[in-house]
Amino acid sequence: HQKTKLPMGSLADGDLRNKRIMAHKAFNWLWESGLMTKTQAYKWMQAKLGMRSEHAHIAKFDHYMCDQLISICTQAKQNNRAVARRVGVRP
Repeated sequence: HQKTKLPMGSLADGDLRNKRIMAHKAFNWLWESGLMTKTQAYKWMQAKLGMRSEHAHIAKFDHYMCDQLISICTQAKQNNRAVARRVGVRP
């Protein structure tokens, strides 16, 4: 972690590392797009996945949790695009 220089989560093999990269890419879109702030995105993730803040770190996720996060982020992105099309705004 940036503050302590200690790893945030668990060691990952190649498959899990790639899954976490995909989960970060899907998740980061929420705040990089301006849809919400980074803090809001983490609170949204916690609410959607039913987890406490100390567990809401992709570095701690297993394959299943990465898949869940990718799924809810993809759905949020699709919903955002659908709403934007309805109101005539380009997402």
